[in-house]
Amino acid sequence: MKKSLIILFLTALVATSASAYQLKRASVHDPSIVWDPASKTYYIFGSHRGAAKSKDLMYWTVFTAPWQTASSSNASNNDAFTTPQVTTVKKGGTDYTLNFNALAWSKKGNSNYDVGGNMWAPDVIWNPVMNKWCMYLSINGDYWYSSIILLTADNIEGPYRYQAPVVVSGFKSGSDYKDTDLEIVLGPQSSLPSRYNVGNSWGNRYPNNIDPCVFYDEQGKLWMSYGSWSGGIWMLELDENTGLRDYDVTYTLTGSGDGVTVDPYFGKKIAGGYYVSGEGSYIEYIDGYYYLFMSYGGLAAGGVANDYNNGGYQMRVFRSANPDGPYIDSNNTNAVYTSYQLNFGARAATNRGVNIFGAYTDWGNQAKGNYGERSQGHNSIIAAEDGRTYLVYHTRFQNLGEGFQVRVHQVFQNKDGWLVAAPFEYTGEEVKSADIATTQQVPTNHIPGKYKLLIHPYKLDHTQKATATPIEVTLTADKKITGGATGTWAVTEGTSYMNMVISGTAYRGVMVEQTMEPRTDKTIAFTGLSAKTGTTAGVTVWAYQTEADPTAIYSIENAEETVNDDVVYDLQGRRLDAPVSKGIYIKNGKKFSR
Repeated sequence: MKKSLIILFLTALVATSASAYQLKRASVHDPSIVWDPASKTYYIFGSHRGAAKSKDLMYWTVFTAPWQTASSSNASNNDAFTTPQVTTVKKGGTDYTLNFNALAWSKKGNSNYDVGGNMWAPDVIWNPVMNKWCMYLSINGDYWYSSIILLTADNIEGPYRYQAPVVVSGFKSGSDYKDTDLEIVLGPQSSLPSRYNVGNSWGNRYPNNIDPCVFYDEQGKLWMSYGSWSGGIWMLELDENTGLRDYDVTYTLTGSGDGVTVDPYFGKKIAGGYYVSGEGSYIEYIDGYYYLFMSYGGLAAGGVANDYNNGGYQMRVFRSANPDGPYIDSNNTNAVYTSYQLNFGARAATNRGVNIFGAYTDWGNQAKGNYGERSQGHNSIIAAEDGRTYLVYHTRFQNLGEGFQVRVHQVFQNKDGWLVAAPFEYTGEEVKSADIATTQQVPTNHIPGKYKLLIHPYKLDHTQKATATPIEVTLTADKKITGGATGTWAVTEGTSYMNMVISGTAYRGVMVEQTMEPRTDKTIAFTGLSAKTGTTAGVTVWAYQTEADPTAIYSIENAEETVNDDVVYDLQGRRLDAPVSKGIYIKNGKKFSR
């Protein structure tokens, strides 16, 4: 018997018709994702009645869910929010009357306010007790005269009918609070409690009641996070039977002045405060933790000199073992602020919250210049029925004004349980969340080669439309990183966990195969999060292979058969007796193509 050398080769960038996919974009601001098991369809609902649906998270079809009233199944915006269907709620077994005109409330700060442009960031969820699709919708108003209302429908695409308010903001003086449910919560009041009588300082202390996120915890309790900038993000427990506020749950006043962290009406503060930026809260339970996403900064594309509030959107992540917190980042910093701090942009005083990624250009197959992403945010995330986790967000682009589109990235947990986002858009990759800890998606000897590496910093100068751009590095077979950055790399054999140490900072992450959209090129890609090392904590690094190292990829295996030098093998090491056609093969220990 004669031993032969079988040389296996993997090329980093291979175009293959088997991985072809179709993309059809949707432009939905503040996309909130939900799965409809009956139709096996993903839906996203967003601001200004934006909505779209998709079977595969790649090909989207837009639609508009109609509003319903007693006399119309396609009512106007002005008619839809005036008359609630539910006018009686229970507390302690007693019925209380509630007849809240959400349209009129939004106009208290500005009688000319157009509700059409101020239906913000709805969240849709299936309530199995009610047997209804429940939409929690923000009706925004000037001077914090906002409300979150519940609408329900039998079909996920509507029509949706206004049921009742869930929580209201903006009562600041006089008797306007009597138009809300404040007295149902607190009991009869002879006047507005002084802690709410703060006039135009409302935003220093209390939330603007917009941007709801509604979710069931692991014990089946129903919760809603809400709020935006100003007084922070707050949490209320809802009633699973009605979908409304649970009026039997009480909250004991904690803190004073602008430092209130628990309020009898607004519930429990879980993030922000003191007018720091932060909006679009979204919470999802994933394998042991409740993850809180927020978007810091302004949603615009930026590029306005000296206007530090114009742009800067970045998604930040915190986590907690409990649905109502406390939520902390990877540096164990609480999401609740105790004083004002600028928390985004080049002049930021704090790097609070894991920056899962930010603005970037010249990445993969992106068209040079115009199409780099920026101002990504107001996301949702779903631990989906197919065993994968998807991050859904809207993004603007480097040189395309304020135009925006939805993007979807697969998300994994690194070995520390923190979320890391795949460097490229989801295009049907088959790896599941559970596979990361149990399978090695990329063999160790396929990792060495040339890479583009991109570090996502916190303090990008959005006034100059700054972006992160990739540098070129080489990962060597002896586990070193050379080139534009230096360090080391290592994998946990038998898993997809991989670490990089770059300039002394350790990044713990995941290595998988991806498609470099919008073409069908394949590559191997790394996504990692820096370990808990001071001011760098939370920084994300991405990398993808541009050229494999053939000397590392070739692996020598013993063949228990007699062969001659002219035997041809395919890339899996299988002997080919028939003449070869087009493809890549091994002969005489060398790769050749035909």
